Amino acid sequence: MKTLHSVIRTLKPYAAYEKTQSTLLRKTLMCDNVKRLKIIGIIGSSVNLLLLVLYYLDSGFSGLTTIEATLRISWILASIIYIIGVGSPYSPEAVKKRQFIFFYSATGLCLLFASLITAVLSVEQGSTFLYLINVLLIGSFLYLSLLEVICIILPSFLVLVLSILFTPGSILLVQGNFVNVIASTAFAVVIAQTILTSKLTQLASTQTILDQKKELEYLIDLDGLTRIPNRRKLESYYLNHPHTSFALLMVDIDYFKNYNDTYGHLQGDQCLIQVAQCLSHYPFEGLTTRYGGEEFVTIIVPTDLARITTLVEAIRQSIEALQIRHEASPFGVVTVSIGYVVHVVANTCRENHSNEATALEDFILKADQALYQAKENGRNQIKRYQE
Repeated sequence: MKTLHSVIRTLKPYAAYEKTQSTLLRKTLMCDNVKRLKIIGIIGSSVNLLLLVLYYLDSGFSGLTTIEATLRISWILASIIYIIGVGSPYSPEAVKKRQFIFFYSATGLCLLFASLITAVLSVEQGSTFLYLINVLLIGSFLYLSLLEVICIILPSFLVLVLSILFTPGSILLVQGNFVNVIASTAFAVVIAQTILTSKLTQLASTQTILDQKKELEYLIDLDGLTRIPNRRKLESYYLNHPHTSFALLMVDIDYFKNYNDTYGHLQGDQCLIQVAQCLSHYPFEGLTTRYGGEEFVTIIVPTDLARITTLVEAIRQSIEALQIRHEASPFGVVTVSIGYVVHVVANTCRENHSNEATALEDFILKADQALYQAKENGRNQIKRYQE
């Protein structure tokens, strides 16, 4: 069973990765393959064009009507069609089915043209050089799996075999030329498999590092206890929404010190988590962060500024509706006081602040002043900041 598994991995190296990652790796390599085959096409077309010029200078137009010249012209035309038609996918997401079709077709034709020219030349000149160069170039320059490279090489290899059968005088039969063809083909397959496996391992390792970095950045932005965003995320959210009207809320749990004294800090932590989750899951566009202790800062991007007071009051009521028992509070349950400030952007352009971080602190300070008034007025209520 282990041997069978190894064989399957050899034939299908992408099978070692889960489906989503496998698709991403395949498309990533296709981006490279498309570009690399364009380079092969440009170089090959340039060489063939140069040879056609030499044929013309040597024999005139008759030099361009031979079978070899016709094949070289076909090679150039096929390369042009590939370079224009395949497009330029610059990212894995941009790779479409068209790129796969053009790439595999062009790669197969590249070797097929090489083997046909080799078959024609071998009758008179004994040249296997062109086929050997192409098969080794494709095997070492492109990222192809074992199954892919065999399927691509097989038609061109069969052409050489048939050329021996139908042309007994073919020079491929002597001087070890056909042995060179077989050895080079096998060598190209081994090289292609080695390069692909190495590249897949490199890409997978890089992707793992990027995923870990992304996860670390995500965790850095979270409060360790409540698992909602922290002050660091608050600052980045504010800076990333420069043309937005918003309401900034400072939310404080009423009599939270008394809650800790009565029920203990572990229960106090559970209370913070419940309040945090209620705030962060309330249906509004914006962000809720833990600011520190029992305080939370919420930025709301309202669809209707005229209804912001109604929304803030609804948020306060949602905390009270949790019915978290609080015997040390005159309300009997956990409640919050909310101070908030509304910032309206005129003509979709935020006021110019020399320091955006300082501007955020100014809004927080204003919301905090409104919160202080809410507490002074008896708590469990909302208060809007007024200039």
